[in-house]
Amino acid sequence: MKRKILACVLACATLFLGMGYAYWTDSLQLETTATTGELEVKFVDLALYGQYAGQDNETGWAVVDGITPNGYTADWFFQRAAGGGANVNVLADAADLQAYNDRIWGYTKTNFDADLVNPIPIDVTIDGYTAGQTNGSSKIAIAMNQIYPGFAQVYQTDIINTGTIAAKLADLEFDVTEFANVATKDMIGVSMEILREYAKDEGHVPVFHTDNLSPADKFTVAGVEFIRLSSLETLMAGPNAPALLNETIYVLPDNSRMDLYIGIAMDPDKVGNYTSGSTAALSGKDDSATENRSVKFNVEFLFDQFNIDVPEGGSNEHLGDPLPH
Repeated sequence: MKRKILACVLACATLFLGMGYAYWTDSLQLETTATTGELEVKFVDLALYGQYAGQDNETGWAVVDGITPNGYTADWFFQRAAGGGANVNVLADAADLQAYNDRIWGYTKTNFDADLVNPIPIDVTIDGYTAGQTNGSSKIAIAMNQIYPGFAQVYQTDIINTGTIAAKLADLEFDVTEFANVATKDMIGVSMEILREYAKDEGHVPVFHTDNLSPADKFTVAGVEFIRLSSLETLMAGPNAPALLNETIYVLPDNSRMDLYIGIAMDPDKVGNYTSGSTAALSGKDDSATENRSVKFNVEFLFDQFNIDVPEGGSNEHLGDPLPH
């Protein structure tokens, strides 16, 4: 009898092993694709200064040459070249350039040119600059020939952001690559300012902070302050050079841009530090040190992405708890 009961229990146990329960199931899935952005800034619309009447506070001279009637070109002497965004690698309207040549005829053989180097069409439309039509470049070449003491000229160009993240001017490198002598470096000066389209009310912002420069490091032409190449070279090579730059110069990846103004001049030097000075001085100095001489210099703008690093241990404030490490 006991054997029969044991067999029955084993049979039941085997039967239960074959049984189970059904469950409803569901799942969640996270599929992620990450693409990287791009940091890219370009020069566009290179021109002589003051071509947009009533815009950007562009009033005053574009060229100081000492020629009658005023010694400088009047407001908006140079008008924009025809063709709009498709033709921004021309300094000015051809008729205006001819008018300037007529102005200086018989006085001087000074000539100048500026070009976007290896320009290619931009691939996005930004603030009136049309994709596929407007040329952009990462380099500008300026040539000024037969200039003389007291001559000054201003060029302008737009800087646009064709990338996907705001770009901040983080540093600037300056280098005099060729020069005839120290006197030549002393007599040529540079002035740079930026007008930020997103902050027009603040006016033109200096690129260089010159508070630590002495009066001898600078000279003035028509009310504009120029830093001598020799002084600028020393200034930018110093240990505090980055602190001398404006730390809030940035350009956004949308319909924002900034205008860069580049002034280049030769010291009037009426006191005769580098030339014989005025005839009244009769200094007897030899002008050969600064006549028929040349100097070449490079200015490189270095941009970083414009964001603030979160320190280690920072928290996600809207969640209230630190992020895990």
